Amino acid sequence: MKNRKLLRPALCLLLALLAGCGPSREGPMEPEAESRALLSSGDLRGADLRELDLTGLEEAAYRWDFDTRTQWPEELPEGFDPARLLELGKDPGLGLRALHGRGITGRGVGIAIIDQALPADHQEYGDRLRFYQEYHTAAQGPASAHGPAVASIALGKTVGVAPEALLYFLADDLGTGEGAAFSRDLSWYAEDVDRLTALNETLPEGERIRVISMSVGWMPGDPGAEALEAAIARARAAGIAVVCVNSRDPLLEPWMGMGRRPYGDPNRLEDCLPGAFWEESLYSGEYRGTDGSLLLVPMDGRTAASPAGEAEYAYFAGGGMSWAAPYVAGLYALACQVKPEVTFEEFLAAARSTARPVSVWRDGVEYPYGKAVDPAALLEALGA
Repeated sequence: MKNRKLLRPALCLLLALLAGCGPSREGPMEPEAESRALLSSGDLRGADLRELDLTGLEEAAYRWDFDTRTQWPEELPEGFDPARLLELGKDPGLGLRALHGRGITGRGVGIAIIDQALPADHQEYGDRLRFYQEYHTAAQGPASAHGPAVASIALGKTVGVAPEALLYFLADDLGTGEGAAFSRDLSWYAEDVDRLTALNETLPEGERIRVISMSVGWMPGDPGAEALEAAIARARAAGIAVVCVNSRDPLLEPWMGMGRRPYGDPNRLEDCLPGAFWEESLYSGEYRGTDGSLLLVPMDGRTAASPAGEAEYAYFAGGGMSWAAPYVAGLYALACQVKPEVTFEEFLAAARSTARPVSVWRDGVEYPYGKAVDPAALLEALGA
């Protein structure tokens, strides 16, 4: 396995703020200009902010991404506590740590992930990484933030859903080119699914892959979509569940991610909130989950493994469905430990029958937005 090394991120914005942009500038930027620039940036991972005054940025602060390398100034937004946010974000929530204490950890269950390049030695999963291979340009660049995040959300030792599951990881691209020249090709992911299906035939009975997680979605006409869907069908026929972002798949359509109050308890439904990326659609009437048909898992306000070092972590204020997919895969791994013969269809039925309604109040109006998964009740329904 090749261990990836992270290139130091280029903090161009912050260098401009702290050092000035050119010879025409005299002295540092005005504090108000610094604040406006930070408000529009949002990504403070690895940043040295010690010379800045961040007071008055309370509204923006809870949308910032940061990590354990971020250096904060003394002047912070009122009530903003990054250390506390980071620590709360490590908790996978929904009562999972109580289940872990009972020995329900996904021990010996294989989770395969197809994503971006991975640092192989992170303390969250390095000791359980059973297979790692890179393809195409993923083998040429540094480790990304995405790969270690999805791996640790699924099975991280302290932040994951299934902290004793085994990890099989393929790093690959979704197409060729960069920026405006990027051309999507899902056939590479189709090949990866087939690779994992074939690999599974060679694994010992107690270490087999039970689920593949891909934080990717597509439309029917996308290049390679037909090939990927055919590969998923072959994996399922071989007894491997596949979790991805596909609202046209009846096994995957019900799943959605949700948010949480910044300092709320990840295990209290009262502290859950609509997901950041879809919240406004709830209030505008465009959200599709008001009938209670969607199953919700934590997505926003998560802390995950960072590629910056084997003991580094990053906090993501908003996660997107990229973070929800590995969470569901981790839940299924727990179900496989409790009931080895379980199918994803049984798992989904149990999740639906035991999930708990959640809603939010705004301007005196209650907005139901789905049902939060109850892992303890789900696993009890399966015989735990």
